[in-house]
Amino acid sequence: MKNLFKILVACSVTALATGCDSFLDVNQNPNNPLTATADAILAQSLKVTADNYSIDYNPYAAFAVGEVAKSGTVNGYQEERTYNYSSQYGQALFNNVYDNLYDYGLVEKQGKANNQPDHASIAKIMKVYNFQLLVDEYGDIPYTDALQGGNNITPKYDKADVIYKDFIVKLDAAIAEITANSASTTKRTVGGEDIVFGGNMANWIRFANSLKLRILMRQSSGDAALRTYVRTEMARLQTSAAASGGFITADVQVQPGYLQSEAQQNPFWNRYRASAAGTSSIERYYTLPTRYILAQYNLNHDPRGPRIYRTSGGRFVSGATLGENLPPLGNAATRFLDGGGVFKGLDAPVPLMLKADDLFTQSEAKLLNFFTGGEPAAKTDFVNGITASFAYFYTTGPSRRSGASDSSAFTAAKVTKYTNANLTNGLVNWDAPTTTTRDGIDPLFATPLTAPRTVSKQEKIIYQKYLAVNAVASTEAWDDYRRTGFPKFPASLQSISTRTDRLPVRLLYPITEVTSNASNLAQVGAISQFTSKIFWDVLD
Repeated sequence: MKNLFKILVACSVTALATGCDSFLDVNQNPNNPLTATADAILAQSLKVTADNYSIDYNPYAAFAVGEVAKSGTVNGYQEERTYNYSSQYGQALFNNVYDNLYDYGLVEKQGKANNQPDHASIAKIMKVYNFQLLVDEYGDIPYTDALQGGNNITPKYDKADVIYKDFIVKLDAAIAEITANSASTTKRTVGGEDIVFGGNMANWIRFANSLKLRILMRQSSGDAALRTYVRTEMARLQTSAAASGGFITADVQVQPGYLQSEAQQNPFWNRYRASAAGTSSIERYYTLPTRYILAQYNLNHDPRGPRIYRTSGGRFVSGATLGENLPPLGNAATRFLDGGGVFKGLDAPVPLMLKADDLFTQSEAKLLNFFTGGEPAAKTDFVNGITASFAYFYTTGPSRRSGASDSSAFTAAKVTKYTNANLTNGLVNWDAPTTTTRDGIDPLFATPLTAPRTVSKQEKIIYQKYLAVNAVASTEAWDDYRRTGFPKFPASLQSISTRTDRLPVRLLYPITEVTSNASNLAQVGAISQFTSKIFWDVLD
């Protein structure tokens, strides 16, 4: 792919008229909407989604699911340590996504107006992707009245369950539009501005299918009426996906041509590893992997662990416990490995959906008989999901690769080593019913096994997905936990939650909504981060 940071002209064209103040960003004044064409806006819109997902949603969720904890190097992180969220906590998760959604609204509008239907279809799919992020953390949100800029600065709130059903309608429409355009004799194509699939619209259909599956699996834990709806839609999805190319076949990633230049590096690397000048980021020392997440790799003899985190003498140095009073210093403890599974390099792409995540979701759909195939097909997807996870974590960014002889490259032998080390471990082996490990310790609780613990098929799927998205797409692990209750990671020692699991269930609406859209927000009612669950969260 050409380096879009060099060739993209959207920001330079529109900045003079719109006040765009950062590269590949079209943050706008709602009273002065952009007039740029769809192809001039699409690339930076996709790039901003990657930013939001990797450095806003992912770090927040990593704390929530017990993957990271505060180090002793810095003060703060009180909300993460107590779950005492306020309307001032995590505002970027709401505001930045709506800002990005406005951009996609412009792409869709301009695409329709200027005979660029595929641009409009991509925007429609990405609007669903981003609106789902919002619903999953906030519940009811502005939807039908949103994205109107100065025409409506106080949009009404829509019910989360109603919005979810409309997601399927929107994705169906996008797929139909792409299909129709591909058959047209006068079709207009997408070029290098598509920094996800490079204009391959068949891949966009596959992504839409996988996104529909994710949406429906969230809904599958609802009441009887909702489950009936889900079964109908799942059957329709399995049929339509088979006719339209299936589901994603590789990690869905944003790659605009990241390079070592100001505001042009991989956003996760730029924030947590080093600046474009090579200066080490101080934030890399602020958080540490938890002892819990490190135990999952240690006790399962999982080769992915040393690909994600630094080791000394083949062992992790130390981790932290969320909420402990005296955590280890960040510069003396286990951190992400440079050039490894998470710190892949300044030019590594940013994932929006992992192939492993999608395979585990397909596995669960088949296990629960939403898709046909039953347990044999579910097992195949489960095994392939583990393999896809290994492949992701063993792949580095372009600048970190040393050719075919690279000893860190993915091989099937690494997966075989992992599975052979866990033949009696039900968290790894599909056919093993319990967590009997060769160390005699339950990885989930890091405690001696006085008796083997039974592991359900659904638990092992969600557990392996938890490891597959660790520190990369932690949002999916957080959503899965609230939906299924798996895995049983520990809450913060300083939690103020009164729930049995001592965890929160959602975020609070940001202060911007509290102050500027108070009348509509009041219709939602009183909100608590411990009792106001998202509609698909029906456990406990």
